Amino acid sequence: MFQLYDIHGPLHAIPDPTAVTVGVFDGVHRGHQALIHQLSTLNAQLSPLVVTLTSHPSFVLGRRQSEYWLDDPEEHLRLLFNAGAKYVAVLPFTAEVAQLSACAMARLLFGQLNMRALLLGYDSRFGSKQNDDFDRLPLLASELGFSLHRGEPYQVEGSPISSSRIRETLERGAVDETSALLGRSFAVAGAVQHGRGVGHTLGFPTANIDLSATRKMLPKEGVYAVKLSTHVGMANLGAAPTFGIDQPTLEVHLLDFHGDLYGQTVNVEFLHRLRDIEHFSTPEALQQQLQKDLEQTRLWS
Repeated sequence: MFQLYDIHGPLHAIPDPTAVTVGVFDGVHRGHQALIHQLSTLNAQLSPLVVTLTSHPSFVLGRRQSEYWLDDPEEHLRLLFNAGAKYVAVLPFTAEVAQLSACAMARLLFGQLNMRALLLGYDSRFGSKQNDDFDRLPLLASELGFSLHRGEPYQVEGSPISSSRIRETLERGAVDETSALLGRSFAVAGAVQHGRGVGHTLGFPTANIDLSATRKMLPKEGVYAVKLSTHVGMANLGAAPTFGIDQPTLEVHLLDFHGDLYGQTVNVEFLHRLRDIEHFSTPEALQQQLQKDLEQTRLWS
């Protein structure tokens, strides 16, 4: 049922007694990081193990129409290990798994993952609401011999951090806030591909990023100050109405860069939203606005 990993790759079994926490951990934000830190300090004799789900329960159960994440799969695993997990168990979340009660899931964790402590999130109910036996978990813990713990909410500006709160900042394009809640810059990765060459004719050559492979939710369309490796740049995320382009794209102009990025996979960090996408009457008018954007972008270098 579980796909097991340590930092070196896949595992066949978990050899150590473990302290376990379970969740989606979408984005592995600062609240998740605090919970995993608490997990790692529960008991020095237990190895911290994070069980993460392959799908959002709200999507599988039909309460959400689309499934966009705050991280990509490989990034997700890396972030969990960086937060302090010694092991990660990936649980394919299906309609059948959704029917497991809290006690049934706890028995699986105890039997298959060598669990000796279970840490629940501060607001976690754990298990199916239709087959609700959550209140029996303390009795089961005593019966099987594992300890039960509850995490503390991690607050920023008086409110707990949640993935839905982070999504709301992306919907507004407030990537500064997004990064503050994640504890790192919000970024998307993609391969640099050949574009239309319009930026080059305007004096602002761009790297055109293919976003087809990412599962991430994207920020609100607009013009952003971004960072690619050590280079700061400005990016157009969305359509290009001045040239009649309706298909959303990510085009990045790097300041003081003269290399060739074609074919490379790059990571674009979003620093700050500069403005909305606009329709300009002439390419010359767009060129003048791009020069203003360039001056604003330099403030982030």
